Amino acid sequence: MSEMKKNCIKIVPVMFAFLFFCSAGAHAGGFQIYQAAAADAMALGAATVGRDDLVSSAWYNPAAVMEFKDTRYSSGYSLAKINWTYEPGNGLAKMKVKDKIQIVPGSHLIHPLNSRYTAAFSFYTPYGLGMKWHDHEVQRLIDSGLYNDPGSSPAGMLVTKAITTTSDLKVPYFNSTIATRISDKLSLAGGFSIIKADLKLRFLSKGMILPATIAWNNFTEYRADGWGLGYVLAGHYNTGKDWKFGMRYLSNADVKMRGTVENHPTAGDTYMKGTMKLPATLTVGCVNSGIDRWLFSFDVMWTEWNRFSQLKIEPRHAWQPADGGFTAPKNWKNTFSYRFGAEYKYCEHWTLRGGYVYDNSPIPEITRNFELPGTDGHIFSLGASRKTDKYIFDVGYSYMALDDGKAGQIPLNGVGRFTGADNHFLMFSYSMKL
Repeated sequence: MSEMKKNCIKIVPVMFAFLFFCSAGAHAGGFQIYQAAAADAMALGAATVGRDDLVSSAWYNPAAVMEFKDTRYSSGYSLAKINWTYEPGNGLAKMKVKDKIQIVPGSHLIHPLNSRYTAAFSFYTPYGLGMKWHDHEVQRLIDSGLYNDPGSSPAGMLVTKAITTTSDLKVPYFNSTIATRISDKLSLAGGFSIIKADLKLRFLSKGMILPATIAWNNFTEYRADGWGLGYVLAGHYNTGKDWKFGMRYLSNADVKMRGTVENHPTAGDTYMKGTMKLPATLTVGCVNSGIDRWLFSFDVMWTEWNRFSQLKIEPRHAWQPADGGFTAPKNWKNTFSYRFGAEYKYCEHWTLRGGYVYDNSPIPEITRNFELPGTDGHIFSLGASRKTDKYIFDVGYSYMALDDGKAGQIPLNGVGRFTGADNHFLMFSYSMKL
């Protein structure tokens, strides 16, 4: 039996164990959560696409795993805390998102098949959103009349626009790739992504249809889930001296969502559908090791956010009435983020890390809303690694300071501002030989 066949047989129980340890749920905050796939990556600001010595390369650059000669596994959990404040002005009190610690898991497996091929697997949630506002505070805003829909007509008017109270999105990816050496300096990788999406949106609206035959003041909830497929392409080049270069492309994907709507003012409880358009990302970067004990890395990441032009939910079946769905313009724009990382090998057992990221928000001011009031931000990170005979233990922390932003004209009539935003991520992970 060939070496590759033997290794493929060996990988089956390894994969079962990997999927078992990855099976915990993911609840994430912030929508794009690029830096929390592993604690070492978080500490470096995720400037890791050029690195070839981290197990998290299985996610960040699967072409960079060829340096591993034995099977490696890593797993960890990030604790996320998201803070936002909304200031409506007009004499109304400020309101804050609910205090809640959210969890983002990440697990990675690298398994050499032979001297030329290595398999890599990753389970991670790069997109997730957890934003909850207090119901009674949203009700106060609705009652204020600040969000009356100026497009309403006397023939059948909606008194207020619907205001988001809860946004809960989880989009875990399972990436499976194969890397190969093209030469002693160049490695390439390719594979596919299996994507699972779960969505919950909850709105409060207040209105009536004239002549006052139908009136409401209630919460409407949309729940949906679905599956999608994508692919991964990556490359890594080692100059053999002080420089290494990396590239990873994660394709866009369309996830067909199916679900229900509950307590709609006119449609009641019914069935809904929609398509979640996930963006492509392209990351390129480099690593320099020219200074003894130091590694410096720099990445640029492009994200194809302009695919998210609207949030559209519509009836699932032809026999259903048209009521119950909605179309909300988003008009997101493509973005770049710039990532810097520095690592210092203090001694044989300890490594220290730090990083900085400038992150552009894709959300234009005109559509900024309660579900995700994103703005440009700065991410500062640090962490450390402790190496033992069998394990490597990592801790990483990142703090994201976000700019203030005006409320959107389309969803909120331009009333008020989102302020006081910062995100905290604390991650613990470990890696080991299997």
